[in-house]
Amino acid sequence: MKLVRETRHRAAELERASDRELRELAAALRESSEQIGPTISAEQRAEQQVAGAALVREAVRRVRRLKYHGEQLLAGLVLASGHVAEMATGEGKTIVAAIPAFLSWINGRQTHVATPNSYLSQRDRKQIQPALEMLGVSVSLLPERNDLAGKKKAYQADVVYGTGYEFGFDYLRDQLTLRNQPQGSLGSELLDALSGRERPAPPILQAHRDFTVIDEVDSVLIDEAMTPLILSEGDDGLALPTPYLAARSLAADLVRGDHFHLDVPSREVRLTDSGRAHVFDWLARHPIDDLRRPWDGYIVNALQAKYIFEQGVDYVIRNGEVQIVDQKTGRIFAERTWRDGLHQAIEAFAGAAITNERSSAARITRQRFYQLYSSICGMTGTAETADEEFDAIYRLKTVLIPRHRPCRRVDLPDRFFATKDSKFRAIVAEIMERHRCGQPVLVGTRTIGDSNVLSMLLDSIRIPHQVLNGLQDADEAEIISRAGQYRAITVATNMAGRGTDIKPDERALAVGGLFVIGVERNESRRVDRQLAGRAGRQGDFGFSRFFVSADDDLLQRMAPKLGNGSVARPAKMARFTTTTGR
Repeated sequence: MKLVRETRHRAAELERASDRELRELAAALRESSEQIGPTISAEQRAEQQVAGAALVREAVRRVRRLKYHGEQLLAGLVLASGHVAEMATGEGKTIVAAIPAFLSWINGRQTHVATPNSYLSQRDRKQIQPALEMLGVSVSLLPERNDLAGKKKAYQADVVYGTGYEFGFDYLRDQLTLRNQPQGSLGSELLDALSGRERPAPPILQAHRDFTVIDEVDSVLIDEAMTPLILSEGDDGLALPTPYLAARSLAADLVRGDHFHLDVPSREVRLTDSGRAHVFDWLARHPIDDLRRPWDGYIVNALQAKYIFEQGVDYVIRNGEVQIVDQKTGRIFAERTWRDGLHQAIEAFAGAAITNERSSAARITRQRFYQLYSSICGMTGTAETADEEFDAIYRLKTVLIPRHRPCRRVDLPDRFFATKDSKFRAIVAEIMERHRCGQPVLVGTRTIGDSNVLSMLLDSIRIPHQVLNGLQDADEAEIISRAGQYRAITVATNMAGRGTDIKPDERALAVGGLFVIGVERNESRRVDRQLAGRAGRQGDFGFSRFFVSADDDLLQRMAPKLGNGSVARPAKMARFTTTTGR
């Protein structure tokens, strides 16, 4: 906080400087850093951070007409020191990232600002670029897909905004490029060096992985740490559908418990000896050629498509194609596919056109990829519950940034129900009650299916509402930005991490502010905290409440088992709800 006070004092002095003088001061600060080199002392580093943060604060004030408050300066200095900053929703993370990016530039390092989705990359870059360019720092937006020329140009900037997964995929593309480079004879590299001949540099994209600022860092480095980024290659177009359709038909004849065992929580299917005998007996009568794997692999995939993967939860059908739903964000990823034939099995089950399988060309986990950077930092609204993992795995300290204004959100007790139907009726009744007084309501669902059910229930009683379930990518920011308006009702799938601020209008605040409803509890407490945190931003009034039923996915997977292997009966839960329900 001492550095924060010094930064604010220094920034006040800069208000009298011209734009040209600000740029000259930034260049002088970078030059002095180069002269000091890596042997910088703690005092010199503190002075450098104060001077750099003050320049950013003044540049943002001039360009964006925004003035950093003390908590934002503190968060920026925490990030620049290579830590994790926990900042509540609505505290202004976007402009905070400019401070570590500028201080990294002072020290001659490139910065990658990794966001959860492309919309946030575009928005954040648009807000920060004019201020940093006023100080002489170049800023770019990393294109997605295979725009190699655009990517190469973007990586030449000092600060690159992009999605975290696209940075990872570009690293994998570089590895494939290096792998395909012609290898010289043994000793040829030494001979070239002795003769002064320059070896042509391979055409890679990422020349540097110096420093990265990770948004929603707990989701990336903890929740999805071991989820691999897989760069696939394969034939485009349609595949020969025969084995997948045959497997679908055969799977419909198999009996659970007799021919196969199913473990829904772990998404595992195991064929029994009887099941294998049934399959091979059928194959003896209906031989199929051109198999890419043992036949029981096709059957297991078909059983998973039939019993485990749900349309509207794990995937949707758009434009006649199976498109994967990201379980963390509810977003649709048109270019992602499941591997080892599972995607084709789901296409066969859903009646979609069966595409060719794609093989894995390169892969890396998110944990391993981010450990390739010289330095990393991150920010999120829910880091405290993962502080031990950050420290043990990444050697990142977690710093809780105070709120700019005290939180006045009221987190109401959960309500419990025997069945999902009764829970949905209670949610609709809660929405009706809040809507009558004009209070805006944000309903967070875990699945697209639940959002559609709630939408139909609201339609049946003619309550106007907006639905956001991953199918409206282009309109997402506009829908969420209106969620705080008087009498607004918004149903959103996996609201946590959307990144768009919800600002209740004056009439909404007068009747209690935003009311957040969680349709069920999530396995990760951080996801629940992020959803509830949409209400009560910047000291506003707000409320949150979660609804739970005995047949929720979490309880079905996690509830203690009874002797007969079933979960607690709804009747027992019903007696419990009579004492705890409102």
